[in-house]
Formats: sequence, C-alpha cells, structure tokens
Amino acid sequence: MDKVKRAFLRACINHSCLDPEQIDKILTPLCEHHKVEKPANKEALYKLVGEIENTIRELNQSLGFVQHPISGKEYLVFAITEATPDKLAHPGLSAEECQYFSIILDMLGQREDLCIAWNEAYSNVNFKGTATKPPTKLRMQTLLQMWNDMGYFVESDDHLYLGARSIVEFEFHLRSHYVDTIKECALCKKLVFWDVKCSDCGRKIHRECIRKYLRTRSNCPTCGNKWCTRLSQ
Repeated sequence: MDKVKRAFLRACINHSCLDPEQIDKILTPLCEHHKVEKPANKEALYKLVGEIENTIRELNQSLGFVQHPISGKEYLVFAITEATPDKLAHPGLSAEECQYFSIILDMLGQREDLCIAWNEAYSNVNFKGTATKPPTKLRMQTLLQMWNDMGYFVESDDHLYLGARSIVEFEFHLRSHYVDTIKECALCKKLVFWDVKCSDCGRKIHRECIRKYLRTRSNCPTCGNKWCTRLSQ
C-alpha cells in the first residue's frame, strides 16, 4: 500500500484538484497494479488521504477534501500551504497571462458574493496601471476554461466563482487581501465564502457548522439574535 500512496500523491501533485471520478480513474488501476485492495468506501478513502497528508504536513503541503458550496461537488486538493510571494505565478504562462489571473482573482475577491458574470471576466477587465499588454479576448476565454478545469475557478449558471483549489492554495492571500468580503466562520474559524447568512447581522457561517450549533442553541453565534435563516439548500 505504501507504493500506492506514493504514486497517488504524485498524481495529486500533478493534478492539484481531483473530483471523485478522477480519483477513481487513478486509484483503480494503481491498486490493481500493486495487487492491493482499493478503498471500499468514502471513509476508507478519507483514511488513506489522511495517512498521506500526515506524511507531507511538515513540508508545508496539504492534501484534503473540500466540499464546494456552489458546484455541490467534493474535491481532493493538493496545495503548498506556505505563504510565498510567487503564489500567483503559473509556469509556462507569460507575464501578462499571470497578471490576468491576478486581476480575475482580485475581481472575485472584492465582490460580496465572490462571483462575476462569465463574460465579464474577459470583456470588462481593467489592465490600467499595469505594464503588461492584455491577452486577446480569445486567449482570455481559453485561459479561463483552463483554470476552470484546473480547479482554480468554478463555472455555474454563466457565472465564475472561486474554485476549490484557489480556496485552499491561496488561503493566506485571500485572508490578507480581502478582509472586507472574506471572513472566518464564527464557529470553526475557517474561511467561509458562501454557505448561509444570519438574516439579522448578515454574517456568513458554514452550513454544517450552524446546523450542528443549532442542535443545542437557537441564537446566532455572532449577533445573539434568534437564528431565522433556513438551512435547507
């Protein structure tokens, strides 16, 4: 099983963001090749990933599952957790294309709902104040689709949202640059992006966090007023 773990980690590093179908396509032949039993259920898969994550944590790397509130899908995300100045650099892309990524991330981070219309991402982009020449509109569309496939963004109903990979990989950047729009969940202290809001104070809280909290209480953990927001999606 150690060989499977090492090979699976390499695949996670290469892809960075995997959905359940991709995980199965990688793990099934790996386990067959090394003649070991594939994780039989989600709990066994979580255990396998947890064992791998324990071996890389000291290297400032993480591997874990992220449930994306917009797409409704769960993703396995590999990320470098150490904050470094080149977090927004992308090997193989030009300076203006890396700048374009930063602009899109900034557009998303500044919005209260953390999303922009898909066509706004290539038709209303402000490159003013930068020394780079904007990519062509066609190139922008190609890049957006590529970053969407890589897990940096998620497309839903013709809108673009932060993807699971950005949520994990750029946590330090998001915490430090968008304090007005991206805050911690009042209960678990992890960043909360969408989920649910208190109808009185407007504070966002993870749906699962508030669901557990309300089993024993009835007030908002932030403002103290009675919680009235429906939790059903």
